[in-house]
Amino acid sequence: MRYPKLRELKEAVVAVISPRFTTRFPAEPCIVPEKYRGKPEFNLDTCIGCGACVNVCPSPNCLTMVDDLEVNPPVRKITHQTSACIFCGNCHEYCTTETGIKLSNNWDLATLDKESLYETHEYELQMCENCGALIGTKKHLVWLYEKLGPLAYTNPSLLLAKSGELNTEPEDIHQPPAATVREHGGSEKDAQVSDYMRILCPKCKCELNIQL
Repeated sequence: MRYPKLRELKEAVVAVISPRFTTRFPAEPCIVPEKYRGKPEFNLDTCIGCGACVNVCPSPNCLTMVDDLEVNPPVRKITHQTSACIFCGNCHEYCTTETGIKLSNNWDLATLDKESLYETHEYELQMCENCGALIGTKKHLVWLYEKLGPLAYTNPSLLLAKSGELNTEPEDIHQPPAATVREHGGSEKDAQVSDYMRILCPKCKCELNIQL
């Protein structure tokens, strides 16, 4: 029975004289690996508010998206709750712009202020100028214009979104009222060539192309 006791005593002496295995955090900063999955952080310069990160997030309360259409102008609010995040990295992997949200090396997230765990960003929405349906965020339309390059000139909505002329219509273009477009609300109006120079949802644009 003496041998096990001697072995335990040896292990205790070795543990006392050996250097510590743990870090000295918080007295000294803890250096994490390069690909450590820490707190997701938004890059507001490249985030377009498309909501792709919200759609792929497996946690129901981590990333949420609400479209407030009652305010003027209408906005989309994307909220990140750090306490519900499992740091899976889906938001980073499936980001539309690839740099709109990324996992950082920030892992020390302990706090006594619960409100600091919530982060909300707002993005102005673009509505259809014919029926009022939601198209997307204005930053998303501008990003599409820049992504498509010269091909964007085939889509007047993207051109208008890029130039900022969201409510202007050319007055020198006239079309005989030979066609009629039914709006989503049920009313009818004459289709004009100038309607192409409006920001329209896919349904209204399809109806306009069919009528003209």
